[in-house]
Amino acid sequence: MSMQSNHKKRICIVARSLSEGGSDRVAAMQSVYLSELGYEVFLVTILDDIVYPYKGTLLNLGVLKKTDNSVLGRLKRFFVFRNFIKSNKINIVIDHRVRIKTWSEWIISRYIYGRKGIYLVHSSAIERFFPNNQFIAKRIYQNTKKIVAVTPKISEDIKEKYGYQNLAIIPNAVNFEAIEKLKTESIEELPKRYILWYGRLDNEVKNLHLLIDAYKLSKLFEKDVFIVILGKGKDEITIKNYVKSLHLEEFIIFKGFVNNPFKYIENSLFVTLTSRYEGFSMSLIESLACGSPVVSVMFNNYEDAPLVDGYNGLWVENYDAEALGIALNTMVNNKELYFSCKQNTRMSIEHLSIEKISKKWQLIIEAE
Repeated sequence: MSMQSNHKKRICIVARSLSEGGSDRVAAMQSVYLSELGYEVFLVTILDDIVYPYKGTLLNLGVLKKTDNSVLGRLKRFFVFRNFIKSNKINIVIDHRVRIKTWSEWIISRYIYGRKGIYLVHSSAIERFFPNNQFIAKRIYQNTKKIVAVTPKISEDIKEKYGYQNLAIIPNAVNFEAIEKLKTESIEELPKRYILWYGRLDNEVKNLHLLIDAYKLSKLFEKDVFIVILGKGKDEITIKNYVKSLHLEEFIIFKGFVNNPFKYIENSLFVTLTSRYEGFSMSLIESLACGSPVVSVMFNNYEDAPLVDGYNGLWVENYDAEALGIALNTMVNNKELYFSCKQNTRMSIEHLSIEKISKKWQLIIEAE
């Protein structure tokens, strides 16, 4: 990356972990591109779960949590966290976590970050990124450096619900160079034709039951078109049992969590999304970056997503299994539509390249 920082500011990226879900991937990727811009990068994770590649000095609070998660242990982690920020002379803290615990967040924002905090809001479920106490939630980040929303709609919702004005909009970045390498890795034997779903196995959010119902209605299994599901999560057993109850276990394949979903995207017919709500879906933009069309339900802020119906994929009314089943069939059977959408995938998200998104971050980081 050619553009370098003149000041070598010291930046700390804070994440729940570096292993599960889109926001973790965003945080890990951000550590890499900010390092390549010339910043001194540090990372703090709350859980001891490190999978994604990152750059910088890591403080893994999850190791301490495993050792002692008592009240005294939590208090100790606060002091370790605070000392890490202070001793490393951190100039900017970029926080990717969910932040609902009122008093913990008040202590973190006031005594650990101070005015150095930049708070990411990754999801349209914005209440997950502000303390539960509404009085505190509307005031806690007034004097912080910035609140960054990943879509315009999320920014509008924050302003309306909490009254904040210190807002910026920066979508998630796509690492085209890394994806191009990773998608060509060899893949174990899978069905010749399959539709891919990948993400966290949380049915309340991701609504896997809708996909399973739609697939059953589509009867694509009769044409030897399978479903491959990547990921782990709290509802894995429940979802697998639901598949069995519909006698689809022969056609719906669970592969668990994988470090490299891109090789599975590359070999799929297309990717599908069934979420009840999203922020700026990494699954969607990564699929398009791999050259895969996407069939997605219309989640809450779908207008902000770079998916254009009939251009690089299909939008379907949410919670409608029959409509989703028809869309799955359409993408499989309508070859003209399929190859047209496939041709338009990557060009539709070129504005999300790391080079372009990192410049947006540099402007915020360098602003006084």
